[in-house]
Amino acid sequence: MSYRIRPGLPLGDEVARVARKQYDRAIDTLRHQQDGPHEAIHAARKSFKNLRGLFRLVRDADPEFFARENARVRDIARPLSEVRDAKAMVEALDRLFAREATPDNAATLHAIRTRLAERHRRIVNEQADLEDRIEAAILGCESGIKALAKLNLPKKPKKATAILATGAAKNYGRAVLALDAAGSSADPDDWHDLRKRIKYHWMHVKLLSRGWPGEMAIRAKVTNRAGEALGEDNDLANLGKLAASHPDAIGTAEEIAILRTVMAAQSVKLHAEVRDIVKHLLKDDEKLIRHRIAALWRDAAGSR
Repeated sequence: MSYRIRPGLPLGDEVARVARKQYDRAIDTLRHQQDGPHEAIHAARKSFKNLRGLFRLVRDADPEFFARENARVRDIARPLSEVRDAKAMVEALDRLFAREATPDNAATLHAIRTRLAERHRRIVNEQADLEDRIEAAILGCESGIKALAKLNLPKKPKKATAILATGAAKNYGRAVLALDAAGSSADPDDWHDLRKRIKYHWMHVKLLSRGWPGEMAIRAKVTNRAGEALGEDNDLANLGKLAASHPDAIGTAEEIAILRTVMAAQSVKLHAEVRDIVKHLLKDDEKLIRHRIAALWRDAAGSR
């Protein structure tokens, strides 16, 4: 599997290999566009997120590299996000309609969905420079590949293991704190922070899965389920922000009030679902997770 760090091999070489694979995959997808440019962008953005998760795992070993390359990947992805974000809002309305539509609100939700679909089409049509943006992203990926030569990670196995265990456990600890904050709050920012931490935990358990195969496979499934629910909740939050900043894109004040009521009901359900999914995932102490990962990684490296 390409998004895996192999135990017992030099950490710098492994991180560079995984990163190069993600860059190469993004470049290939953006160049060939087998399902069209927008699907290619959607696929490439997944590689960009994987890169940021990888760099975050080893950030403590080379903070300057992390800051520079994390910013590079963020800046590569940003000009490609507008169309996908607009489509995500249409998809959010589709889910709302399927789950929350009633005889009293169905006509309103359908009208809002129509306006959001029109907005999506307009954004697509207005992006006359899309191919230029894609070419700029490809060039950014090629620069990112060259920058991997500057990555400086520990060569000694003991230090390399400590970097991986600390990086994964630190994000895990932040996920625990984020769950505590979100659990007592309806603030979308708190839930957005939990979403980021859960997504990074998902990436980290995939990257380290060869050191802890059974447990990491279970964690990957659980974090993926939680990430999907949190992603849906984040789409609702973004839809709410659009309603506040550009109400004409949604509809009348009365329609927006109906939409907010429906979104609030769905968000409550999603939050309850997330709490149930992660109640066992985030129950351990950060220090225990760090020691466990380190011990299992050392065992896996010694077995090569």
